[in-house]
Amino acid sequence: MVSVQTYLSFLLLLPTVCCGYSNYTISFTPEYGLVISTGNRRIVHNSAILAGNHNTTVTALTNSSKGLAYSLITPTIAKVELNTFSAFHGARFTTEPDAHFYGVWEYPFNYQITNKDVSFDLKGVGSNVGINWVNARAPFFLTSAGYGVYADTLRMGSFDFTTPGQAQFIFNSSTLVYYIILPTQENDYKSIIEQYTPLSARSEIPPTSGLGPTFWSDDFTQDFHGSVSNAQENIYDVLNHLYDNEIRATSVFADRPYGTGNRSWGNFDFDPKFYPDSKGFIANLSASGIDFSVWIANRGQLGTELYNKSLENNWQFVTSVPPIGGLGPALNLSIAAAYDYFEKRLEYFPSVGVKGYKIDRGEEGEMPDYEQNIQMSLFLQLAYASMVKKWGPSHFYNFARSAIDRSRAVTHIWNGDSHGNFTGLAYSVASGIRSGLIAFGIWGSDTGGYTRQGELTPTEEVWARWMWFSAFSPVYELMLGTGHTPWYPPYTQRTVDVLKLTANLHADLTPYIKSYAYVNHKTGVPIIRALFLEAPTDDSTWDVGDSYFFGEQFLVAPIVTEGGRRSVYFPVGPSEKYIEYFNKTSVHDAGTTADVFVGVDSIPVYVKQGAIIPRGDIYQGNAKWIEDWQAFLTIELFPSWGVPESRFTYYNGEGADGKAVEILLKTDKESRTLRVEYGDLGVEAAVMWYFKGGKREVNLNRGGGFTELRDVELLF
Repeated sequence: MVSVQTYLSFLLLLPTVCCGYSNYTISFTPEYGLVISTGNRRIVHNSAILAGNHNTTVTALTNSSKGLAYSLITPTIAKVELNTFSAFHGARFTTEPDAHFYGVWEYPFNYQITNKDVSFDLKGVGSNVGINWVNARAPFFLTSAGYGVYADTLRMGSFDFTTPGQAQFIFNSSTLVYYIILPTQENDYKSIIEQYTPLSARSEIPPTSGLGPTFWSDDFTQDFHGSVSNAQENIYDVLNHLYDNEIRATSVFADRPYGTGNRSWGNFDFDPKFYPDSKGFIANLSASGIDFSVWIANRGQLGTELYNKSLENNWQFVTSVPPIGGLGPALNLSIAAAYDYFEKRLEYFPSVGVKGYKIDRGEEGEMPDYEQNIQMSLFLQLAYASMVKKWGPSHFYNFARSAIDRSRAVTHIWNGDSHGNFTGLAYSVASGIRSGLIAFGIWGSDTGGYTRQGELTPTEEVWARWMWFSAFSPVYELMLGTGHTPWYPPYTQRTVDVLKLTANLHADLTPYIKSYAYVNHKTGVPIIRALFLEAPTDDSTWDVGDSYFFGEQFLVAPIVTEGGRRSVYFPVGPSEKYIEYFNKTSVHDAGTTADVFVGVDSIPVYVKQGAIIPRGDIYQGNAKWIEDWQAFLTIELFPSWGVPESRFTYYNGEGADGKAVEILLKTDKESRTLRVEYGDLGVEAAVMWYFKGGKREVNLNRGGGFTELRDVELLF
């Protein structure tokens, strides 16, 4: 009965299949592979099913009756099960040589969003070009040939895309289940992600405070200014400057050091030298509208409680890598007692008001590589459990750099240690796109980069460009301190001004971002979207790694090189025309490319015809300078006679307590009438109509309703 209920729940999460496109059949071929076809058209060629006693000696199975089962479990998902006496299992897929493959890793190998010429294990990526330790991953790929494949395992394996038109994976497992996922409508790659994520996991809706702007330092115990003498006062100094400059913020987190013990981690506490009154301090932050979180990792620092307890109970992994600078081995969390101990000790932090963890490490040799996926999934789960017990779902924010897809429901992602230069920024944009393609939708990067060498790293231009990218990212987090703080030398007022512009813009876009976080939670479809997800019939979009759709409404083209110039391509399909978002005068036809220049006070951003963009001040955070603050929502409308109807699902509230509300924009060219219909938006609200030569604001009724306009000249 349980398995039936689970299967029914899975079916309820799947998208509706379009009539006529789901008449798929699966069959075993004379060449000992599998083929999925619709009519006379072959969609998938699973050209070899692999088994062997070593990953370098696997061969194709030649008997369909031994250890192989396959069937269509839904009209668009085939399940393949392997269970032989071999130690390794895998599969090979073959298509046209010019086909593109995506997914598996967040890291953009060779600065590309495709997997061309990439062969690597399903594990964390170490120090590399542009970003170190950018390690979200999933045993899932999709291809421009029109399907996706998901290997349902936590075991170590490898993927190989070095042969044109071919993808292969091999896992160290005597059994293996993988799924072949077809679109519910032709060219609907989003529906592949939507069907894949219930098989693995979907992201929890984050709290509004988790979206940022969030401010943090790699070490709040140094770089003091004025009368500051400890980390606690240093954080107050940051918040005071944000307040004085009226820069919006929702949260702060403390990286190490903050506790006692070797390298400040392992005793599950706050060091009174750094935080003289940690509980009172955290309560003060909360009262001022700021959530506080801390760094954690599964590493037993030498000499700490965590190290001694795990050594005493034989919970530590024995590794070939000696502890570096006091960094000890990881605990084997497959041991139930070790897992329970760690979860119980972490409960100290929420008990004093901490509302989330930055979850680090997991791929630095502290455990055997083959354990990475299993151990990180366990650690992320226990970290989540220690928080959810205190705060409940969606009321705290955990984020990690190393995560496997089954952990999406318990953590969000930041992209590791990006380099504080234009290369780091460019790679971060590409990694944000790639993160979305493996359905880690709630994602952010260290604005300005983490790896900072030299006094003026990042430069003011790099930092400004990155701030604009973070404004149009799901999460805006900015690293300051340790000689790199916008309002202290060597930085100038220009950097503070850009910080204020971008942080406050991100805060104002919170209604839009939250709404797409809800979509990500319900469907798995990301917020940062590769161009081809929205424009799948436009061949020019397949390998674009420096621009993206932000939700469905925005086309974002960050500046990732020095000087402020770049070309922007406008994809065919989502819209016939695009308009520049900030000045609302420059209109571009789909299928064209424009050369643009912007200063550090802007970013190339465009909206589609018929765009609906909810913005507004719906979460106060630290904005206590606003007297008698009240939430207010503004719905920006960009009507076009060429788009008779467009919709937006607005999400209001926190987590499961929130409510989805439909907003409908209609245009009738014949009667020259515009109409917007809306449900109960939960707060005071207005619509802002944009026309040629101006705009018009109309207040909306509480509880829902509609408003109409006639005889106006539209932007498009």
